[in-house]
Amino acid sequence: MGTVWRLTAFELQKVYCRRGFRFSLCVLLLLNIFFLWYTNLGNGSAPELSSYKMFTEDIKDMTEEEKDAFVSGLKEKTDGLSFVARILSMQESEVGQFFVEEEMAEHPGVFEKYYDIYAAGDYLRYTSSLELESIFVNEMYEEEKQAANYSEYLESVQRQKDMLFGISIFAPQDSDSFASRNLQKSADDHRALSADGIKWTPSKTVCSSMENVWTDIILLLHSFLFVGSLITEEKQKGLLYITRSTKYGMGVGIISKLSALLVDCLLASAVFFFSDVLFFGYSSGMCDFTAKLQSIAPYMESAVNINIIEFMMLSVLTKALVIFGVGAVLTALCIMSESIVPPYFIGAALWTLSWALYRFVPAASALSAVKYVNIFGALRTEELYGKYLNLNIGGIPVSRLLLAWLVIAAAVSAGIILSLISYLKGEKLELKRAEARLRFGFRPHDSVFRHEGYKILIAEKGLLILLLFGILMGYNIFHRSYHPTAEERYYQNIMLRLEGTLTEEKRSLIEAEKARYREAFSEIEKIDRMTAANEIDSETAKAMKIKWNSVTAFYPAFQRVEAQAELVCENGGCFIYDTGYLYLLGVLDENRVGDFLLLTLGILFAFGSVMSVEHETGVWGILCATAKGKKRIMQSKTAVCGISAALFSQIPFVCRFISISMTFPIRGLLYPAGSIPIYRDIPQFIPAVALLLFKMLVQAAVVLTITFEVTALSAWRKNHVQVMFFGFVLLCAPLVLSVLGFNFAQYFSLYPLYACAF
Repeated sequence: MGTVWRLTAFELQKVYCRRGFRFSLCVLLLLNIFFLWYTNLGNGSAPELSSYKMFTEDIKDMTEEEKDAFVSGLKEKTDGLSFVARILSMQESEVGQFFVEEEMAEHPGVFEKYYDIYAAGDYLRYTSSLELESIFVNEMYEEEKQAANYSEYLESVQRQKDMLFGISIFAPQDSDSFASRNLQKSADDHRALSADGIKWTPSKTVCSSMENVWTDIILLLHSFLFVGSLITEEKQKGLLYITRSTKYGMGVGIISKLSALLVDCLLASAVFFFSDVLFFGYSSGMCDFTAKLQSIAPYMESAVNINIIEFMMLSVLTKALVIFGVGAVLTALCIMSESIVPPYFIGAALWTLSWALYRFVPAASALSAVKYVNIFGALRTEELYGKYLNLNIGGIPVSRLLLAWLVIAAAVSAGIILSLISYLKGEKLELKRAEARLRFGFRPHDSVFRHEGYKILIAEKGLLILLLFGILMGYNIFHRSYHPTAEERYYQNIMLRLEGTLTEEKRSLIEAEKARYREAFSEIEKIDRMTAANEIDSETAKAMKIKWNSVTAFYPAFQRVEAQAELVCENGGCFIYDTGYLYLLGVLDENRVGDFLLLTLGILFAFGSVMSVEHETGVWGILCATAKGKKRIMQSKTAVCGISAALFSQIPFVCRFISISMTFPIRGLLYPAGSIPIYRDIPQFIPAVALLLFKMLVQAAVVLTITFEVTALSAWRKNHVQVMFFGFVLLCAPLVLSVLGFNFAQYFSLYPLYACAF
């Protein structure tokens, strides 16, 4: 046994000491953190992680009774504010006016109670809009109520069994059916549970950490990488023939390799998921990990009597064993194969088939056991330990958890046995050298620019990298939702009607709106005088003001219309709906750090080796002697990178233009830019489109500056790894710190210039 452990340590040391493996491991870890950050960017359609963190801080010292009262109060308040917003939105349209009285009658007193709070505008605590606030509070309310009613849930499980067994359909002759057995087993499995130790906490941190599919995928890639370093590289060099001939080279040798794989799976799973917990703990708040697992609402159905930290440790262990089982099978395939490709193809196909079964087989079908009992189903530990399910195996309810562990044991056993047999047989311990030649037509030319463009964009995959990062940026931008308020919809409606030059019809429309607001303010003032003179009481005054308050609620939006009308009357020009322009030009707050970080990463990955590759391959000595020389080559490289970066820099702007214009129409591009009140000092002959073109030019200039910095780093360090390191530290680290909440860090980058408003 001591020999096995010594050889295991040697195998681990042999793999971990390889610089390429360590570099790949760091890349996978950074990639995992990147996907954690990127997939949780706020896109306007869901609450941000910071919302959960603030909420967790608010309730951390509360008792369960105080949490219930606090969440119920938030729910009542947001429902009231949403009701006010809905009434105002209905007031905006003539058709909606018919439903206002009906809504007010169904919810008496709600509008009066919450209108002043809504009008004050300082009611948002956790999110940036009322819609998101309502979504977030409803989510917290549902989770808290589930945890608060856990005792009732346990009672209902026992009650259902007692009730159904009392019904005549479950007569003695039917007591052996799957339904009756399942009810009995469910009641027995839940009988030992109680509400003691339930401490409700938002589920975001734990669920997001343990259900992250990207981390699972990266763990699989890591296992493929480790097996490749453990077996494939040795087969390439023919080292397996040597190791098999040593004293412990047969059975002990392969056992030590499998032991090293097991240790690596355990370490990698712990490291990757620990990084997930740290990320979400910092971003969305830490919870009480000693609380029972059922304190988290999505895991309330669990019949496992453990706390949260035990659930997380058990999940990591289970995932590690699943990865090890498949890795052991992959090890056997690598030993048996004379080529590199087939083992990894079979491994990928095995995971794909397992995923397809889990994804597409209906849960209620006769093949439900196949859906859950496979390696992908075993990897979903939140389902194994956080949910409760019995599968029908020949009329007998069998726990999904038990079947999953049988699958894990089968995969581990199969991998170990196949690896032992294939290694002991020793028939294919060396890879065949396959030579593949691709023949393309060759057209001689002397264009250094074309040649360098092909090298950078095609041979070194620069175009593919820029395309991938462009897709990521487009995905993020198009998934961002905009939620215009009732006031903004009013402003949009009236400005689109006024669009263009001033006419008598448009002047009449503005005057009619002014008269409507004057009447409303006059009536409110009249009611206030009657209240002051004790002619009516305050409750009657509130009821009388409802109609007029719903009118004046839109007055701030109309003041924007008046400002533009005044500008058009004084300086000429045209009416133009400007909200979309203000978003695009950075006047209205829109966080673009994520886009800028992706732009920077795309430039760094695409052009980080543009100069250093010649040093690493040692060809500068030859190139310097050519007719064009080193200077011309470097100029061509810089030109290719600059043109590509300039085009790449416009992807987020174009995507944002399309996304914003779907909610806030961007029209009147040829109208004078000076018609927009904030740009009133711009001469009338300059069109609005010139502002957008200037913004695009500024952003392109910033990205070009980053490109030249990357190429300068590449020429300075002459080593790709060092270029990537310095690039991350100098260009990306300030942006990452800014995303994590250290806003001052952005001033150590070019982001303020990229996002500047003008």
